[in-house]
Amino acid sequence: MLIFQIYYILISKYQGCRLQALTETWQDTMRIRNVTNFSLKYTLESGQSFRWTRVDDAYYGVVKGRILKIYQVGTTLCVESSATEDETIFVPFLRHYLDIDRDVPKVLAEVDNDAYMHRAIEKLWGMRILNQELWETVASFILSQNNNVSRIRGIIRRLSERFGEQLTLADYVDYSFPTPDVLATTTEDELLACGTGYRANYLRDTAQAVASGELVLTSVKQMPYLEAKHELMRRNGIGEKVADCICLFSLGHLTALPIDVWIKRIFETLYLRRRATHHEIREFAHAYFAEGVGYAQQYLFHYVHECPDWADAEHLSLIEADVGTAMKNRKSPLN
Repeated sequence: MLIFQIYYILISKYQGCRLQALTETWQDTMRIRNVTNFSLKYTLESGQSFRWTRVDDAYYGVVKGRILKIYQVGTTLCVESSATEDETIFVPFLRHYLDIDRDVPKVLAEVDNDAYMHRAIEKLWGMRILNQELWETVASFILSQNNNVSRIRGIIRRLSERFGEQLTLADYVDYSFPTPDVLATTTEDELLACGTGYRANYLRDTAQAVASGELVLTSVKQMPYLEAKHELMRRNGIGEKVADCICLFSLGHLTALPIDVWIKRIFETLYLRRRATHHEIREFAHAYFAEGVGYAQQYLFHYVHECPDWADAEHLSLIEADVGTAMKNRKSPLN
């Protein structure tokens, strides 16, 4: 009898502890419900950010000094954070970061100008453009020049390990991106050891400009698109493509059009059907896609990476061959 009493007590304590653990796990997971027309997968895997890693069905990333774990169940986002969060502040922050509150279906309807674009939108429905923290975005795209995603991720990881702060979420470990003040005091050799290559001086010079107040990022946030772009381009190492990446992926300027080798190839192959300068591509794209050109290019960019036969005869037939000529005299929204 005594044995059974002890067994019952132990089982009761075990079940009580297990229930408490389940309750604590539930409390630690924030749920953002009714998130419609949104794909976490396409948003985080479309080359906009270099800090997200997929583990099973969840994504782990460092956002503004904390690790986030996010997974999507239908129209609900389940979120865990390495920081203690006030949900009344954190949820609006995350909704802005993921661009959830923008009427993206309306933006996409305005750029759905041909059957090719329509197919890309259908395939990638729910992809959003992130609104990332400005300083890390500036630094990341300085490092992106003449680089590939794998190497960029590696450089950012090494910089963060060496100069950032360690962060943990359960068993997952990552590091905050170093502040401008910290990177401003580094040596070229220290940055080169992280794999930055010739970009080391560009990164350090920009960090010093931010740390000294020469480049005021809070002011850049308030500027209209062209003014912000030109202000960023005053820095060595920030050319037109990098400035447009910053404007699109951090500042929310949807008229920004970053032209890299892929975007150049896409517009030359699909729309212009000839070799073209960056100026010609920009003029056409702004006239054709107007104020939603940033979203249009992101859908095209990710579609061609998802679809190996993106430029075969069947795909090319989806766009009128003379669309470039037809759009020649259409006015750009930037004019």
